[in-house]
Amino acid sequence: MIKFCLILLLSAVLSADDRFKGCYKTVFSTQTYNISWTTTEQCIEECRIKYYRYSMIQSTKLCYCGNYLGEEVNNTVFCNQICDSFCDNVTDVYATGNLAPGPPEDVKLTNVTDTSAHISWKPPKSYTKINGYSIKATVIRTYANYIPNSPEWTYLNDTFSTKIILLPATKYNITLCAQSPEGSGALFSQIIETELKEPENPPESPKIIKRDGEKMEIELSPTSNSNGPITSYLVIVFNEDSQQIFQEDILKSYDEARREGLNYYITAQLKPENIQKKFIVGDKNNYGGYYNAPLQKDITYSIIAGLVSTLNGKTKRAFSSLKHSIKAREEVIEVSGDSPAVIIGLSVAIGLLSFMFIAGIIGFIILKSRVTNRRHRLSENQELTLQGPMIEVENNGYIPEEEHTKVSYYRDLKQKVRTIPYNQLKVEPSNLLGIGRFGRVNSGSIYENSTLIPVAVYSVQDKKLSVDDKKNMLRDLDVLIKTRKHDNIIALVGTCETSQMVFVVLEYVSMNLKDLLLGSRDSLPGKFSNMTENQALDIALNIVKGMSHLASNKIIHKQLCARNIMVANGFIPKISGYGLSQFYSHNNLPDYTRWTAMEVFKGQSHNLKSDVWSFGCLLWEICVLGGTPYGNFSNNEIPERIIKGLRLPQLQYFSDELYQFMLSCWQIDMDERPDFNVLLESLQTFQENSLIPCLSFNLYPNFQYEQFYPDMEIAVRPVF
Repeated sequence: MIKFCLILLLSAVLSADDRFKGCYKTVFSTQTYNISWTTTEQCIEECRIKYYRYSMIQSTKLCYCGNYLGEEVNNTVFCNQICDSFCDNVTDVYATGNLAPGPPEDVKLTNVTDTSAHISWKPPKSYTKINGYSIKATVIRTYANYIPNSPEWTYLNDTFSTKIILLPATKYNITLCAQSPEGSGALFSQIIETELKEPENPPESPKIIKRDGEKMEIELSPTSNSNGPITSYLVIVFNEDSQQIFQEDILKSYDEARREGLNYYITAQLKPENIQKKFIVGDKNNYGGYYNAPLQKDITYSIIAGLVSTLNGKTKRAFSSLKHSIKAREEVIEVSGDSPAVIIGLSVAIGLLSFMFIAGIIGFIILKSRVTNRRHRLSENQELTLQGPMIEVENNGYIPEEEHTKVSYYRDLKQKVRTIPYNQLKVEPSNLLGIGRFGRVNSGSIYENSTLIPVAVYSVQDKKLSVDDKKNMLRDLDVLIKTRKHDNIIALVGTCETSQMVFVVLEYVSMNLKDLLLGSRDSLPGKFSNMTENQALDIALNIVKGMSHLASNKIIHKQLCARNIMVANGFIPKISGYGLSQFYSHNNLPDYTRWTAMEVFKGQSHNLKSDVWSFGCLLWEICVLGGTPYGNFSNNEIPERIIKGLRLPQLQYFSDELYQFMLSCWQIDMDERPDFNVLLESLQTFQENSLIPCLSFNLYPNFQYEQFYPDMEIAVRPVF
């Protein structure tokens, strides 16, 4: 036993000797830590577990931990062997083996919501140089119906708080560490779980198979939910004859609903694993604590399906639309198949129906002939009225074909927009602003309240448009009408008609954002832009406000870039370039390849999340003051490279947080991209955080502007 202890003591001494750096003059800094100790090994170990690089023993009495060495006295001999009177000013220095910094201090994870969490921290107590910080959210458990990524974020060394975007109802291991030239530091780790979100897919309306007296047979369909667990399904009976409004936040059992005068109630609660393909409403059994009461025979019922999602004491629900039922089956009187009265009655009924059918066909032919003749008579003076089917036009350009009501669609549109008298409109024929798909766009003015207001006038020659072009023009006009007024969108002022022309009058703004950004490239004392960082962020924030408004009206832009943003006085951006506000000057048609989302290159249709991708490119364009995205690649190369992972680079003058914000817009999975409401919230956070700017236009050594290549942004072909 004594021999074993001697061996341990010898190994400890050798271990300390191996770590011995030498005798150094004392240098104590703010990163020096004085500890209690008994042996050299204990001093070294205490400093190691506190993540210091060195332990320093002074005169065999005091033990310190630190990261800096003083002036070297001797690198092989202990201080007490070479010093006498000055021993109080030197220390024996030992290496602890630590190089990277310790974990960040005072880490707090707060405001954990369904899609985000806020994290703040302080620098590690013991460190030399920190380049930045890294955060990773490792997915432990999720209800998503796909395999989610574990996102990572990096930040500069002056960042000590941020908001991270997460999936709902997902458990994460959040890790945070400092980055140094020697590598990653020790990890802080904490497990969090985000809150439930409203179910992404409401359940399908139950399919009603049949109604027989007090019972109704229905078919339920399971659904999916990436925003939380599916705890159960509800079957709700609604008395349609009552004319009562269904309020989903007031749901009761059958007995409670009767007492409170409600004409709808929960008749069954079913577990997901027990959901039946067919379910009998009114079978008098209990399901999940709810009595499945029999139906009343003389009442018409609707059936609603509910989805219940519960997690950590919180519940979210979603409901299907009303599914109409039929009344209870009337009593059937059985008759003998040999009854002459029945045979005669059926024969008479068949004869009457046949006569009515033939008369209807003849009437239809006569009516059609009259309508055709009337159209011929009106063809010479018809004002932009479409013949044939034309109904409400979808914002994505799809025109449903199943309805064939012959109406003047333009007359319907005119009721929604201001009509400008021709004597109040002045068009400047010599000042051409551009060419649109359906005509020329000139500057002009309208006379209003003794004031001339400048406008852009889109002149459409109605008589020269084909039927298809009329449809497309009306669709684009309808998109502008549906947009309604918004401070950050080019406004539709009104329309004006003559016998030969339709004038569409738009708000006029002379400056576009591309020209503004390029014009801001001006060297001021210590700056490389005459535009402030806050002005740039304010432009981006207001663009998001406008795009959020378009998204709320289900309008997809498809061509979002700086050229299609006009800038009014006071740096107020106004979104243009969609619907009937598309027109281009000098026959130069912009090529939007560099702003196009990856899924579009794969053949998918544009969607609202494709506009989010384009906004990320537009934000990069703003930050680099009008530089061409992917300027080192030709237009033909870009689709393939983006599909393979090419993204716009981070420049030295915008922060990790801002670049991470851009990267979130370029997520491969569209569901992982934030919507414009989330983008708006994040940009507002950037603006409010004035202590840690996310964008800097300060000059630095070897600064160069990102190149602007006009030929790469303009397609070599006519406008239309």
